[in-house]
Amino acid sequence: MMLGAVSVLGLAAFLQVVPQAAEPCRVSGTVIDSASRAGVAGAQVVVRQGPKTHATVATDGEGRFEAGGLPRGGFTIAASTPGFAESPAIAVELTGTPCAATVEIPYRLAMQTESRASIPRLPDATPIASPAAPMLTGAQITASPGALEDLFRAFQAQPGVAASQDNRNDLLVRGGSAIENQIRIDGFDAPNPNHFGAQGGTGGGLSMIPPWLVDVATIETGGFSVGFGEKVSSVADISLRPARPGQTRGMAGFGVGGAMGELEHSLADDKGSWIVSARRSLLELTFHEQGDEVVPTYSDALVRVDRRIGVAHRLELLGIGGKDTVDVTDANGGSDTIKGSEWVGLAGIRFDSHWSNETSSTLVASVGTALLDGQSFNGTVVDGRDRGRDVDIRFRADVRRRKTPFGDLLFGAAVKRYTYDYDLLANGVWTPYSAAKQNIAAKNAETFTDASAYVESTFPLTRRGRVTAGVRLDHWGASGVTTGSPRIKADFLVGRSTRLVAYSGMYRQGIPYIWQASAEQNASLAPITSKQYGGGVDVDLGRAVHIGVEGFDKQSHNFPVDVLAPGHVLVNATSDFESPFVGTLIGGGNVHARGLDSILSLKLSRKLQAAVNYSHWLVDQEGLDNVWRRAENEILHQARLEAFYAPGAHWSAGMRWRYVSGKPYTPFDPKLSIKYGRAVYDQTRINALDYVPYHRLDARVDKTFVKGRTSAIIYVEVDNLYNRDNILLYQWNRTTKLPKPVYQWGRTYIGGVRIEF
Repeated sequence: MMLGAVSVLGLAAFLQVVPQAAEPCRVSGTVIDSASRAGVAGAQVVVRQGPKTHATVATDGEGRFEAGGLPRGGFTIAASTPGFAESPAIAVELTGTPCAATVEIPYRLAMQTESRASIPRLPDATPIASPAAPMLTGAQITASPGALEDLFRAFQAQPGVAASQDNRNDLLVRGGSAIENQIRIDGFDAPNPNHFGAQGGTGGGLSMIPPWLVDVATIETGGFSVGFGEKVSSVADISLRPARPGQTRGMAGFGVGGAMGELEHSLADDKGSWIVSARRSLLELTFHEQGDEVVPTYSDALVRVDRRIGVAHRLELLGIGGKDTVDVTDANGGSDTIKGSEWVGLAGIRFDSHWSNETSSTLVASVGTALLDGQSFNGTVVDGRDRGRDVDIRFRADVRRRKTPFGDLLFGAAVKRYTYDYDLLANGVWTPYSAAKQNIAAKNAETFTDASAYVESTFPLTRRGRVTAGVRLDHWGASGVTTGSPRIKADFLVGRSTRLVAYSGMYRQGIPYIWQASAEQNASLAPITSKQYGGGVDVDLGRAVHIGVEGFDKQSHNFPVDVLAPGHVLVNATSDFESPFVGTLIGGGNVHARGLDSILSLKLSRKLQAAVNYSHWLVDQEGLDNVWRRAENEILHQARLEAFYAPGAHWSAGMRWRYVSGKPYTPFDPKLSIKYGRAVYDQTRINALDYVPYHRLDARVDKTFVKGRTSAIIYVEVDNLYNRDNILLYQWNRTTKLPKPVYQWGRTYIGGVRIEF
């Protein structure tokens, strides 16, 4: 049993609590394109009373919005999208019982000509949304069937993204690996905000980010701004909501997945707010998996303080932390055991300033850390050890200047000073790609500093489009390499309902700390480099139909390759069951991914909505043997069908069906596997076979009860409804001397109760 195989499998039922607004007044409605009358997705709707901003909310995929917690009186409501002008304000009076109003906001995509000093939080970049790029609200994450109310699992079902397996929330973006995704929460870069996270990866068993605190979350799968520069495949940009106006509110919940609670309070006159959230699992009472007795526990907490200073400045403090423990013993009486614990934390401060209508700035400072202590035992003998600490100290400064002769400008600089200190021991480490074994023992402590600077300009392309062009300079402290990464992206409106998008650019990232520490020479590896092209079209056919299609081409170089497996590029590392200790690496691997992603959204009636997305990816890899082969993350066909039915305000139902064509895998060499008594791959047939296709159906029903100021939701979910046997991988059975399939989750029942008071 290898220490690197510490992976918590089969997380079955998680109870989460999402507050339901029950405020005195609310306003809802739809933002529509003034020409086509199609709903405008992703627009920001601002509700003001005089100069004071009471609420800022985002529209959903159909252009709908709702803002609650408003006092009685007169308001103005306006909508905007990044880089485009705000709509004319609409006046509305909130009076009567119930205190509510519904409005329709006509909106025209005209280039922005003035800024507003009342924006509550400045954006970290100026993105041009991709045709198939998803945007999710906290409510959508919560109601997503099969997502376990996990932000990243909800992203797994979106165009351009694939899952590695049922047990984890890794994001595999357009053929990329699980190490290639940047996560930013309210402007703070979070290396891996997940429970039971894989070392070096960006995923795990369950997200630490409570979905009930998410305002809006987007994932850019290509062509993202030079303001993001740490990863090559995607950026998950997550905005947390402030506390709702009014008195102190609370929430509590309980279920087989754990217990959680939340408190929030908003200061008078929009001066600020605070939120505290905490959760503790109870999985150790019910959790058993695949012949081994697995006892996992986790807990997490989040604190957010938001404070306005004067009329032009806003300060935010954010803290996120979590602890995981796991004990694995052989239920069949064997002597192998694993014991481990991990602490993960992030603390930061952000300061936004509006100096004038043309100039604004953002300062961000944060500290992120992970402490790991894991050991594996063969009886009383320690045969594996992973004790480590890594710390990131980050500073970032952005300045925006609008209406210059060179367009709207973004200037920025960032510094990251990181330290890792590892004590690694792994006896008899082997990979099925090689019959050889090796012992890894490393005590490695290093400190390096990365620095970057970037500039970006967004300027009009006639009156119907815009171009964003920029360049990013990075100095990588470990390798001593300085690189330049130019990027450009443009969109253009054709007619009343069609938008064209195109992008090109360079993206780079360093290798994970655990890989640097596994062998001293690994720290000097040059960063992974990815050259990317893409483009597509989105079309609104009236208010009921939206179509988005985007093609891409990604060519990555300097990808690490294990010298013991020269034909195997580590594109599936951290999302499988291989040891995180990789030994000596050479950055000679190449990966080429190309394909298309598409989505069709349908509003079949006021109560019924549906969406279909489809992806086709071709992914090849070239190792040190200079032979191009199919990569493990190649997905020839991937499709999802979703439907959501909401006949009234108090209950809803949703379903999601997923299909993935069989991914490539390498068959075993029977003679060598029998000889060595363990799995050994056939090196002449790397990724030559395909798993059988994966598919499953998930369904969920939510029911809401309201009495006075207290609301409760009862939800029931069934994942893999028809109990499909989906193969996770093959193991070598030493008794039968044949491959043995290991299956993913069977039919899984989930339920819970949420209460707000």
